[in-house]
Amino acid sequence: MARLRSVRREQIEGAELEPRSGPAGVVAVLLCVVAVAALGEVVAGRAAASRDAPRPSSWQAVVRIGDDARARGDAAAARRACLTALFRARGERSLLGVLTAAEGFKALGDRAVVEHALRMADALGPDAANVAGRRSQALRDRLDATDALPMAVHLPR
Repeated sequence: MARLRSVRREQIEGAELEPRSGPAGVVAVLLCVVAVAALGEVVAGRAAASRDAPRPSSWQAVVRIGDDARARGDAAAARRACLTALFRARGERSLLGVLTAAEGFKALGDRAVVEHALRMADALGPDAANVAGRRSQALRDRLDATDALPMAVHLPR
């Protein structure tokens, strides 16, 4: 207790304390270096980004994830990604995005969701160049064409 009073008195009177070295000092210096490096990364990242550079919309990135999952054979992950892309595209009012997500569901064989997505696309309205309208009609035609196919193929023995 006497030592504590002595240290406190030295602090109040402005007396210099003995310098301490050890792992605590090294850790403090390393933390400062890491903080400065992180700040430099943030500043460099902001300077590299341009407002004029085209950015993919959020549904496009999710569609790529779904395509990759479908290529791997992971139908559950592909379905989740397509559903996320569908609702993001609807939120962005992207007719092209809704139709792209619908095509993803068509590739997965989920007819009910494709029909729902086509209704969502109709609610968004036609685009100026009518590209999405032709794409929507082509998707409807493909959907109708698969209904004409037999459910099972029986091969003669």
